[in-house]
Amino acid sequence: MKHLSLAVLFFLFTTGTSFAEIISGKAYKINSCYTGNKSLSTPNASLAESADVIAWTETNVPAQRWIASEAADNLFFLTNAYSEKALSESMTRPKAGDKLVQKSNNPTYSQWELLPVANEAFPDAYYLRFSLQSTGGDDLYLEFDGNTDGSPALLQTKRTGADSLRQMWTVVAEDILPNRVTEALRDSVMQGWKKRYFNALKTSTGFWGEAEMLETILDAYETTGKQEYKSMFEEAYEHFVSYPAGWGQPGNGQDWRWNNYNDDIAWAVLASVRAYLMFGQHPNSGINYLNIARNNYDWMYARALLSSGMLRWNQDPSGNQGSNSCINGPAEVAACYLAIATGDDAYYEKAKDLYALQRRWLYDPNTGKVFDSGSWSNNVFTVGNSWVSTYNQGTFLGAALMLYNRYGTAQYLTDAHKIVEWTRNDLCNTYGVIRVCGSGDDLQGFKGILMRYLRRYVVDLGLPDKVQWLQRNALQAYNNRNSQGVIWTAWWEKAAENFVFSDGYNFADRPFGCSTAVSAAFNAPTDENRIIKNAFETIEAEHFDYLKGIYVERTDTSAVVGNISTDYFTAYNHVDFGDGQATGVTFLAQGGRQTGKQIEVHLDSLSGELLCTAEIPTGTDWVAVDCPIAPIGGRHNIYLLYRGGGFKLDNFRFTKETTGIANPQSPSQIKIYPNPATSGLNVNLPCTGRLQVYNSLGKEIDSLHLSAGITTLNVRNYHSGVYLVNVITAEGAFSGKFLKE
Repeated sequence: MKHLSLAVLFFLFTTGTSFAEIISGKAYKINSCYTGNKSLSTPNASLAESADVIAWTETNVPAQRWIASEAADNLFFLTNAYSEKALSESMTRPKAGDKLVQKSNNPTYSQWELLPVANEAFPDAYYLRFSLQSTGGDDLYLEFDGNTDGSPALLQTKRTGADSLRQMWTVVAEDILPNRVTEALRDSVMQGWKKRYFNALKTSTGFWGEAEMLETILDAYETTGKQEYKSMFEEAYEHFVSYPAGWGQPGNGQDWRWNNYNDDIAWAVLASVRAYLMFGQHPNSGINYLNIARNNYDWMYARALLSSGMLRWNQDPSGNQGSNSCINGPAEVAACYLAIATGDDAYYEKAKDLYALQRRWLYDPNTGKVFDSGSWSNNVFTVGNSWVSTYNQGTFLGAALMLYNRYGTAQYLTDAHKIVEWTRNDLCNTYGVIRVCGSGDDLQGFKGILMRYLRRYVVDLGLPDKVQWLQRNALQAYNNRNSQGVIWTAWWEKAAENFVFSDGYNFADRPFGCSTAVSAAFNAPTDENRIIKNAFETIEAEHFDYLKGIYVERTDTSAVVGNISTDYFTAYNHVDFGDGQATGVTFLAQGGRQTGKQIEVHLDSLSGELLCTAEIPTGTDWVAVDCPIAPIGGRHNIYLLYRGGGFKLDNFRFTKETTGIANPQSPSQIKIYPNPATSGLNVNLPCTGRLQVYNSLGKEIDSLHLSAGITTLNVRNYHSGVYLVNVITAEGAFSGKFLKE
């Protein structure tokens, strides 16, 4: 902790003014008294070495916060909380008029003394004096060159009188969001978009952009389980399918054959079928997600199919033989979702056939580039537009992943890796921030599509090393929001306060373009350590990868899965059992008032092998519920399929056989011995608990409460065989097996 000098304290005592202590390790908002709400920032939240430090309207983001750390006596380094680079002099021979920049590893030219200003009109105000004097022996102070956004931060000699205001700064400690994607950051991004644009979505007369925004809201629900997002989707979707329908009409109806753009229909099908898979039924009984999706896909596919086997993008002009990635890609993904929703593998076959043709004619397997479009003439296909977009990279990636999940063919996996590799290397800047598809009426929505399928890439394939890349884009977008919380799709540039992009594009009333940052926030996983999960450590129920129907109920200190009903589920990809053979699973659940509640544990899919069925008891207490399973190892996706309702789930973990069972969260140990046992089984507990014994069929045959110390269980009358023992204490749940001879 750094304290103000005795001289400064004496000065404050004599003037009667007190100041908050500058504390090493704290983050500070440094705002100019001269410019009002302009704070010390970097241009476009730059991560670059030696980027200028500038004035910018306060937007409450890490790029406008500076972490103080002790440098020397009465001196501090001030490090940008986002870029992690220090406020530094740009020249090695300091002089008045020098610009200030952010630098790393430049300690000599990055030290500052914060001198309190004794002026009651400006509480928490300081002068920021540079640690080195100019070559002429003058002290140098921080100031802005002007009072507009983008004004450079400079060093100047001491000003006096009214001019001294230019060198006065309010320095206020603030808790800021950490430099990673969090639930709070996601919520902040959504609320900024929702406040300005959601009403526009609910009343829009558009089609494909609206369908895509609906998908982004689905992404938000799918990654958080937040009830608000489900309600948002249902409200906006009901307007989307309202009547009268057609171009410029209030809605689009439930029959979209009036729309000649086949890709538009594919996108609306995607929003519809995904809603069915997540929610089941719309609250309005007249809206059937699955029927709408299936009927419109079938109509679209029939009219769009060319003799070549590919799809045409637009029905006009009649008879055209052109084909575009922008229709084939989303049509492939939509077909995969329909196959999952209906159980009809014919949709997978459609997706597979379309993918093969798109791969042959509009994809370069050597580089991973997905070309935009081409056409057939005399049985010859020519690529007419080799432009590569985030839209087409994203949808072809999504199709590759979903076909790989279904068929396991290595080619799909190879394609997915190539697509992502080229996207990362050629569509991003040095820091991995996507630098294309940043303006224009259609381009504005492209990156949100890519982010969705990049999440699937990371989650489905178990790639924690890619999480930081996705987070970098979400963080860059967040740090470039404006003061109203709005983020433009060109998230490498600060969203202007007047909503005009640098090329003149006005996004004040463009909800679609501003939704891509929402997609980035919700599709960036919050923690790379949750991509692969240790089966034998506690898995929080809200850390799912996919879901249906449930809500996550959050407080300041906890989160649980609620709104459970029959056929709802949560799925957890890449649960790693390692070399250990799991023999049971323990749930921490609150039963509620209803009876007949169960959790089915399925392996690798909802219809996969049933490992066990846990019976959830009635009651308001949180209890540990144990469920023995046949031994299992390796890495698997785990699906918790819920039966009945009215209960809640906090967490679960798998257990494995051992003769001396140690709590992984406590140094205390539970031991059961001897093993094998003939007449008595000793159970040694460090605290009180409850013991349950199950036979090899999973039937409970004994249950009793145990005191701390050694308790001997009479097993004389047990039949010979293997038995599972579960012990539940305040410290956790434990399981093991013993053999009765």
